[in-house]
Amino acid sequence: MRALGIDVGVRKGLDLVLLDGSLQPLEQRRRVTIDDLAAEIDALAPDAIAIDGPPSWGKTGGRSRRTEQELRRFGIGSYGTPSDPARGDHPFFSWMVVSFRVFEVAARSGFPRYATGSVRGTAMEVFPHASAVVLAGALPPAGSPKHVFRRAVLSARGVRTAELQSADQVDAALAALTGLFALHGERFAPGDPKEGVIVLPARTLPPPPYRRAVAPPNPEYQLHLPGLSPCVCGDPGCASLTASEFAPGHATKRKALLWAIAREGDAAEAELRRRGWELPAELR
Repeated sequence: MRALGIDVGVRKGLDLVLLDGSLQPLEQRRRVTIDDLAAEIDALAPDAIAIDGPPSWGKTGGRSRRTEQELRRFGIGSYGTPSDPARGDHPFFSWMVVSFRVFEVAARSGFPRYATGSVRGTAMEVFPHASAVVLAGALPPAGSPKHVFRRAVLSARGVRTAELQSADQVDAALAALTGLFALHGERFAPGDPKEGVIVLPARTLPPPPYRRAVAPPNPEYQLHLPGLSPCVCGDPGCASLTASEFAPGHATKRKALLWAIAREGDAAEAELRRRGWELPAELR
């Protein structure tokens, strides 16, 4: 399954990232215009589209929608989408107007706005900040740059981030990852479907509010996120956080390190045998 994440911008255009189950960005696009978006959607052929922005003005009156109000209960702040279209004349809301147009293009390309049920073949609203909090199980550490926290969350979930060249592409990748979770049935969408719901990458949420993650004293260390720990692959440059002992594919790094040590002593050879990993040919 393939999910296309779209980060919305006014002057900079749109950032697009396509993810599949490999969690390696298949395609990336920068500065895409609204006029070119339909062609990009056709070319990338996603199973679902995840857009960082609302689909329309609110419907129930007030300065924000129910979905945004629900997120605030969990400590996840967001800009409110008002119900008065006249606010669209204010420059601050111009990015929302662009988001509305993105949803319109997606609908004309065969991806109607998501409301309830399966997300396959739909365009859903997502919020990268909220997705990062839900995936991490915590709010960003106080003072942590948002792009650092979000990139760390992507890495912790196995997404390769080396190709992501900007904070906007990180947000597009988080949107795509949320879309993949939703395609696999891992979705929670609080609010009123009539005015738009924000899809989150989880079946349920814990009791509110989320607590703030602990910031390590050394900025070179990895973020400490609940339920996640540093990968033990042995590579000093590894920045992955993982819920298991190794990040995906990183057991191979650990094995190679043990092979090198095993050629010089018995301790590593014993660990290789304990794990059931093969020995280098000269030690068999």
